Amino acid sequence: MADIVLKQTSSGGVIQEMDSSDKDYIEHVILTDFNSLDSGVGTLAVNPASTSGLTLIGSFVDTKRPDAVGTHPVGTSVTTVSTFNFYQDLQSASESITNAIRPVALDDSANIQRMSDSEVNDDFIFSTQQNLYGSGVGSYKLQPSAPTDGTWVSKGTITDTKISGGTNTSQLWRKSAPASTPTTVRPLKFVVSSGSLREMTDTEIKKFTPRLRNRIVANGIGTYKVQANAPTSGGTWVQMGDTFTDTRHQVANQSYTSSFSNTFTNTFTNTFAGFFSSTYNRFQAFTGSFIGSFSGSRTKFFTGTFTGTFTGFFTGSFTGLTVQSSTENVSSAKLWVRVA
Repeated sequence: MADIVLKQTSSGGVIQEMDSSDKDYIEHVILTDFNSLDSGVGTLAVNPASTSGLTLIGSFVDTKRPDAVGTHPVGTSVTTVSTFNFYQDLQSASESITNAIRPVALDDSANIQRMSDSEVNDDFIFSTQQNLYGSGVGSYKLQPSAPTDGTWVSKGTITDTKISGGTNTSQLWRKSAPASTPTTVRPLKFVVSSGSLREMTDTEIKKFTPRLRNRIVANGIGTYKVQANAPTSGGTWVQMGDTFTDTRHQVANQSYTSSFSNTFTNTFTNTFAGFFSSTYNRFQAFTGSFIGSFSGSRTKFFTGTFTGTFTGFFTGSFTGLTVQSSTENVSSAKLWVRVA
């Protein structure tokens, strides 16, 4: 593999091959340009306004119990609060690389030649991809607070909601600046009009940003997934950030004893009809010989009102599902980046 040639900044007149540390500046310029937009091939988004052309790379579902802690009896149903969908743009970027801006390198015969596409891909574009997944500018992490290596900007928030209304949160962070800027070491290009070698400008180096985007799609290095475990196919993956977990309160059977007492008052009104039948005999001393006998029937109606008061006590025991104060882990999400 050919190495890019550069002019030593110390003297300005000596041409040497770049080593890996010399390429840090090229990578820095390309990644800073890559990070300048939140859209475009290679970038991530959480619940974007439009998903046209984007690839779903995973989701996180926030759930909770519909009832407060201690509520009973309850069912096993849960409420979905929000679904957070993660997308990556894996389309293709338009390139405008001309021979006039191609870096020059030494070939196997020690001749200075413009770098071919494959040499560009295998050399500083590949090392830029390695820089990217190694927490370089433009990379992403999923964690509650900003990472401390350099400057990071939040690009989205996901939540784990509690019954009480509180939430745990995590954020998708993107690195916007390194802790320190690498030393300026520029590659050289061949200028046809003068037949000389000149340092490339930052603007010319940025022309290779679309190439970086397309290589992310082509070889997968720098693509992301959001899921609980590392993908088992498609290369080697490493976690970027922390695990975020959806939790909710547990439900369990619990026995209860309940007592009930109350006083009831009711009024009852009805009409009664009673029948009475008897034989009436009357005896009286008199001077005679007559005994009289009388038989008859009499019916009488009675209307009455009754008011009664009753006080009762009831004690019952039962077992039912109850929302507990303890919580359970429902699902988890991790951000994975492909590194090989």
